Amino acid sequence: MPIVDRLEFPRKHKLKDTVLLIALAAAILGILVTRCGNAARKERILIHSVFIEEFDRQYLRLGYEIENKGASEERVSLLARVYDSEGAEIASIFFAEDLKAGSREFKSKVIDKLERPLREGEKPHRATLELRNRDIFSY
Repeated sequence: MPIVDRLEFPRKHKLKDTVLLIALAAAILGILVTRCGNAARKERILIHSVFIEEFDRQYLRLGYEIENKGASEERVSLLARVYDSEGAEIASIFFAEDLKAGSREFKSKVIDKLERPLREGEKPHRATLELRNRDIFSY
């Protein structure tokens, strides 16, 4: 009986060095574009004031003023946090807002899921609002 040598299937080929260099250059370019876009967004989107409009034991209403200096409408991601007088976080919420081009708007956001209910007579101490940018491995 004759011996038949079979070919490898699928045949494995190494990537050429030029393809690897192109892929590496594309990854580095993507990282640089993301960083430049985040830096430009920080200059275009400004948060002027954040305060607690009203509160109860089970909810909080934050008021904030936000400005879009850009020439186009943008959708931004914001992270709001509320702290008590001891510095412990009472509530936080991650949400998105649409901002019109060249506008400065007053907005409010209701936070109805608290980490813990407010105690009797307790008041929220401070609130922060930060602009969240795209990262390389996370949002």
